[in-house]
Amino acid sequence: MSLIEKFKIPIDKRDLIPVIKQALFMSVIGGLLIGALHLFIYQVFGFSFIWMMLFILGYFMARRIKRSYQKYHIIFAVISVIAVFFTYYLINVVYYFGFIYVVDALQIVPIVYILNPINYFSFLNVFDSGFFGLDNILDVVFFLVVNIYVIRYIK
Repeated sequence: MSLIEKFKIPIDKRDLIPVIKQALFMSVIGGLLIGALHLFIYQVFGFSFIWMMLFILGYFMARRIKRSYQKYHIIFAVISVIAVFFTYYLINVVYYFGFIYVVDALQIVPIVYILNPINYFSFLNVFDSGFFGLDNILDVVFFLVVNIYVIRYIK
């Protein structure tokens, strides 16, 4: 069965709403929690466990999504990837708001700059001059691993 045919299969609405609820719940709670933990660990110890925490959250998110439906549909994989993107966005927003609050620079930095998602996903831009840097390659690899793991687990 081709990918287009998989999308044409009708979706059971009793399965779709719980999947969206679980994905949104895990994205918001996980993004807030991991963002706060990332701020604390990075400010106190000077290193980041953001990808490990995102991988653990991806595992729990996929588990909750898998338990919330009766029959699998490919749109659930799309919803889970969107949830991982939203979680990563929230992690960074919480981290930068917390960092700016700690250094007491909330009046200096415009809030619109912090809420701009392009700033947080620029590591995925292939045309960026720093794309082939080691740290950026690691970010891309871990981001892809988390997304692929979530997609494979919910099937």
